[in-house]
Amino acid sequence: MFKQTNMKKILGVFIALVAVVMLASCGTKQKELTIGEGDWDSNQVHDQIAKYIIENGYDVKVNIVLADTALLLSALKSNNVDVSLELWTDNIPSYDSDLEAGHYEEVSTNFADNKQGLYIPKYLQEQYPDLVSVEDLKRYSHLFDDPNGSGDQVIYGGPEGWAATEFMYKKVELYGLDEFYNFKTIDSNAILSATLKAAYDNELPWVGYNWEPTWIMGIYDMVLLEDSAYSEEDYAVGRGAFPSVDVTVVVRDGFKKEFPELYDFFSNYQTSTEITNKALAYMQENDVEAYDAAIWFLETYEDLWGTWVPEDVKTNVLDSLK
Repeated sequence: MFKQTNMKKILGVFIALVAVVMLASCGTKQKELTIGEGDWDSNQVHDQIAKYIIENGYDVKVNIVLADTALLLSALKSNNVDVSLELWTDNIPSYDSDLEAGHYEEVSTNFADNKQGLYIPKYLQEQYPDLVSVEDLKRYSHLFDDPNGSGDQVIYGGPEGWAATEFMYKKVELYGLDEFYNFKTIDSNAILSATLKAAYDNELPWVGYNWEPTWIMGIYDMVLLEDSAYSEEDYAVGRGAFPSVDVTVVVRDGFKKEFPELYDFFSNYQTSTEITNKALAYMQENDVEAYDAAIWFLETYEDLWGTWVPEDVKTNVLDSLK
């Protein structure tokens, strides 16, 4: 009787341990991941790509929360957000010190080939092949009449208050372009894009500030006018090119220990400005949401995202797309 009782106790303990292990396993599958999202389309597309792969490939629930950069950083530091897929590092003065302090960890660079500056349509450069640099604009000012009939020649800028707009003000004055052009700032990104679209659709001259990635660069064939290489000293006075910004993937402190497989996934997550441009163009041309652009990306760039994940995860994602 004594031995049977002990055996029952041992068996009971064993069953309890198995149950704990099974519950822990179920708990892992039921863990939820929170992605912090900025209020711009490219971030939304990348978040939807990651969400689809994680939910269908790894069986982990993903929540996406909208936050401006300051709130997002605060949430990463307090572990209320697990990951950001598109952190524009030059916009974060504390970025390097935050990494050094261990507030969050940079695991990958999503893309670092982004550009900004003065653009013209490619068809215009094909018509005037000597128009290749910002300095050349002085010789071609007669092309860029204000479509509103003011009689001025116009270089379009971004909205007032943007750091890029302040830089462009300095550039226009430093290069002497203000003798030939009215630097015309625009109230919003949407209006700036509308001026470019109106010119492009009618193959008219247009010159103005823009950046990548954007849907406009994914749809229209635009040329970035050449400038001298970026340097910090030149940039302070308005000379030279904009710097290219590292757009990074970061995770909160402790993420690797809790989500080791997803840590590897995010460490492999790398795209490009061109791919992001095309995804944004797909949204615009088809009037769809970021989720639809993510599905398009997964169907179009299997050879790319397939390298981010193990083979079984890739198979799960592909099966879900059928």
